[in-house]
Amino acid sequence: MVGVPGKSKGCITCKKRRIKCDETKPTCKRCTKSGYICAGYQTALHFVNASTAPFQSHIPTSSSSSSSAIPYLHNQALPVKVAPRIRTISIPSGISLVAFQSDVCISYMLHNFVWRTFGVGWLESAAAKKLDETSAQAVGALSRIFFGIEHQLEDVQLKGSVQYGKALSLLRPALEDIRKPGIENLIVPILIMLMHASYEEDQTAAVAHLKGLIMLLHIAGPTRFQKDPVKKAFESARAPLAISHLIARQPLFLSQPQWKTVPWALDPPSKNQQNLLTDILVNIPGYLAEDLKLQQHNDAIANNALLEKVKESLYTLYCWRYTWEILFPNAAWETIPIVEAAKPRVVPRKLHFATHERAADILLYNAIHMWLIGLILRLDYNPFPLLTLSATAHSAALATSFATTSPYNPLHLPTSVHSLRDPAIEICRAFEFQMEKPESNRDSNVFFLFPLGIAWPVLEEEADFRDWMRDMLDKTSVTSGYAIGRNKWFGKYYLPKVMGRGRVDVVL
Repeated sequence: MVGVPGKSKGCITCKKRRIKCDETKPTCKRCTKSGYICAGYQTALHFVNASTAPFQSHIPTSSSSSSSAIPYLHNQALPVKVAPRIRTISIPSGISLVAFQSDVCISYMLHNFVWRTFGVGWLESAAAKKLDETSAQAVGALSRIFFGIEHQLEDVQLKGSVQYGKALSLLRPALEDIRKPGIENLIVPILIMLMHASYEEDQTAAVAHLKGLIMLLHIAGPTRFQKDPVKKAFESARAPLAISHLIARQPLFLSQPQWKTVPWALDPPSKNQQNLLTDILVNIPGYLAEDLKLQQHNDAIANNALLEKVKESLYTLYCWRYTWEILFPNAAWETIPIVEAAKPRVVPRKLHFATHERAADILLYNAIHMWLIGLILRLDYNPFPLLTLSATAHSAALATSFATTSPYNPLHLPTSVHSLRDPAIEICRAFEFQMEKPESNRDSNVFFLFPLGIAWPVLEEEADFRDWMRDMLDKTSVTSGYAIGRNKWFGKYYLPKVMGRGRVDVVL
C-alpha cells in the first residue's frame, strides 16, 4: 500500500509463510515454483463469533456459482468469512508456575489461622510488600519454608532458607545503628523470624530473636509504637514476651506503667479487650519470680506483700470481667446439639459467641484467672480461700456497679467459680467455638493456643476431657498433634510449680 511504511504488498500465501513475495499477478511465481497455491492479494475480513452457542451458518440456496455460497456484507465485492471461536479446555502439561510460587506460598502461610490472627494489622501488609525490604524478605522466607516443609518440597524450602539468610543480613546492621530513624519498624521482621523459630522449634533462634525484640523495644521506647502498623505489631509482641517470661519466671519490663499507656495515648479507644487483659498478664512473671525466691527463703513479710499484689491484680481482673459483661451482655449463649455419635458430649451444652474476638477475650480471661488463683493458693494459707476470692469479687462488682443478681449467664462470673476446673472447662468450651471454622476467623487473637495449654494440666487426668482437647486440636493440620508433643512450646504452659502442694484440683 503506497504511503504506508511497513505494509507488505505480497500475496496472502507468502505472508503466511513469512517469506518475501515477488508480487507477480494474478499469482506470484514464488508460490508456483514451490508448489503452493497462491491465495491472491485481496485480504478478507474475519469476524470471530464470541458466543458460546453453536454457530449457525446461513448459506444461500442459489447454486449458480461457488462464490454465491459465501455471504456478503452490504453486497460489497469483498467477501466476509465468519469463523466460530474455538475454546479449549486442555492446559499445556509443561506450564511453569515458578512466577507464582511466592504468591502461592504466602497465600498458604496466611491460611494458618494461628499466625494470621496473631499478625492482624501487620502480617498481611508485610506479605504484600507494603512495609520495608527486611519485612518482605522475612515473610517470604517464612512462607517458603512453611510451604516446603508441609508439602515436602526441598527446593522451595531451600529457597526459603536462602531468603531467611538475606533477611538476617539486612536485620543485623539495622539493629546496630540505633540512631537510624524508623528503627521501630524492625519489630515486624523480628516477629516474623520469631514465628519461624517457633515453627521450627528452634529454641536457640527463638531466644536470640526474643533478645533482639527486647533490645529493640528498649532502644525505641514506647512512644515510637503509637501508630499502625508498628502499634499492632507491638500489641502482638507482648504475647510471646509474656509467655516466655512466664516460662522462665523472670520479671518483664512491660509491667511498667509507661508500656501499658503510652503506645495507646494518641488513640485510647483503640486499646481492645485483649490488650487490657495483657496489662494484667505482664505482671504475673514478676510475681512468679518473687514466689520462687520465697520457696528458697521463706519470709512471711515478703509473702504477705506479694499476696497483696496478686489480690490487686485479681481485683483488676474481676473489674474487667464485670465491665465486659456490661459492654457485651449478649455476647455468649448456649445450645444443646443433637449428638448422633454413640459417645455423649463431655459438656452437654455447646457454647457460642457473637464473634471470635469475644471468645478470645474469655479464653484469655480464664487463663489469667487460673494463674492468679494458683498463686493465691500458694501464698494464702487461709483454710477457706473462697473467702479471699469472694471478697475481691464483691468489691469489684460494687466498683463497676454490676448487679450480681442478674439472670442466668452461660459464662462463669467471678462469684460462680468454685474450683480450678471451672475456668479450665470454660476455656475448653470457648476453644471449641474457636475451632468450629477457624479459617474464617479474621479477628485478632495473639494468645490462640495459650489458654488451652493452661487448662491442660488441670483436666488431662480426666480421660473424657483429655480426649476432647486432643480431638479439638486434631481437627486441623495447623494444630494437629499439639497435645501429644508435636510442638514443645505447648507443654511449657503447664502450671505445676505455681499450683503445687497437691492443690491443683482444690475446691475453693
